[in-house]
Amino acid sequence: MDDEIVELLKKQDFKGLELLIELLGNDIIKTICAVLNRPEEYSHHKDAENEVFYKLWKGISQFNEEKSSLKTWVLTITRNTCIDKKRTILRTGTIPLDNIKEHPAYDRYLEKEEFLELIHSLKSEDQWIFLSYYFYQETPQQIAETLNIEATQVYNRLSRGRKKLKTVFEQEGYHGKHL
Repeated sequence: MDDEIVELLKKQDFKGLELLIELLGNDIIKTICAVLNRPEEYSHHKDAENEVFYKLWKGISQFNEEKSSLKTWVLTITRNTCIDKKRTILRTGTIPLDNIKEHPAYDRYLEKEEFLELIHSLKSEDQWIFLSYYFYQETPQQIAETLNIEATQVYNRLSRGRKKLKTVFEQEGYHGKHL
């Protein structure tokens, strides 16, 4: 089905977009809600959704099935679009910069954004595994079924990914303060 969707999108056929929405629409919405999770960001969900579908429509020629699955590619674009939107919201003053330290919820937001930026150092499929496991609370068995791999491979990739993230995190100068 992925191949059919990609072909239709490359031909600029709206049927491909409809099939994509049918197949991955819920995952896209979940990702948007997970990243744009503050009350002042709720009103930006539809904008983010439209922007994601526009980027997918225009950028389908960049999709490479040898590098990642369609789902991983779509969710990576969704996540990156939402992070950009979150930064824009922050820059435009939705959250007053003077009051950032006074908002404990904002600290959790920074932790999530740092996490999302940090996992960018992983391969696309590993990013998807981390998002599925840590953000969407999916079990390794559910992730394995989606990726058609063994659950032990998911555990191994999570373990290797955590080690890599710790190394990257320490190289950035955090030295394990948050891990």
